[in-house]
Amino acid sequence: MKKILVSIAAVGALMVAPALAQKSEFVKRAYASVLKKAEQGDPNALFALGEMYYLGMGVHKDYDKSISYFEEAADKGHVKAAFNLGHIYFSGEGAPKDYQKARKWFEKAAEKNDPKSMLYLGRMYYEGIGVSKDYGKALYWYTKASAEEYPEAQYRLGMMFYRGEGVKKDFNEAAKLFEKAAEQGHADADYMLGRMYLTGEGVPKDMEKAKEYICQAYINGHKEAKKIMDSYGWKAEIPKERLPGLED
Repeated sequence: MKKILVSIAAVGALMVAPALAQKSEFVKRAYASVLKKAEQGDPNALFALGEMYYLGMGVHKDYDKSISYFEEAADKGHVKAAFNLGHIYFSGEGAPKDYQKARKWFEKAAEKNDPKSMLYLGRMYYEGIGVSKDYGKALYWYTKASAEEYPEAQYRLGMMFYRGEGVKKDFNEAAKLFEKAAEQGHADADYMLGRMYLTGEGVPKDMEKAKEYICQAYINGHKEAKKIMDSYGWKAEIPKERLPGLED
């Protein structure tokens, strides 16, 4: 039996080795092809090289090279490259945190209607990250990102109307924004809508709709929704695919 097991292992190694060699050869060819296009100034190729060095895909991870390629691509108008640079300097993942540089690159991408960059700019002004806290500017960027149908921006803008931050408190407008975000599966928006239907803030009081949104919030991973469900004895059919953040 032992000899048979050794033989099986040997066969397995023989099968895996060519596959790895084939993959390695493919990565080499892909890198060579991308590099050639990048040397010709192709912004997509420059962005791809930046991604490869940032993630260590087929090359040794090298944040400096990654940033260099992203900068070249961004200077040629590549929106995702500009966002990536903003995120690198905002998060400090790949370079020391530098909020001025982060804002510069987010603004560059936002000029080309990138909703993620608009969202980050809104957050920076809302929380006062690297800039003076300014609800007016936060409202401006959240509104622009929301117009691009970005659910996180719709939720955050809705919260500003709900709380009356930088704008007159407006539950009705908040509910509209939460509904747009909820339609895209945003758990926090589901939760807020459920609460509003419970209390009748900005919408008619409606226990059935409250139950629908609160249960959906729980299914989408909102932990606080479970407390309301338990208090009313509501149950939700949990899908087989367990989502991140969802408690048993």
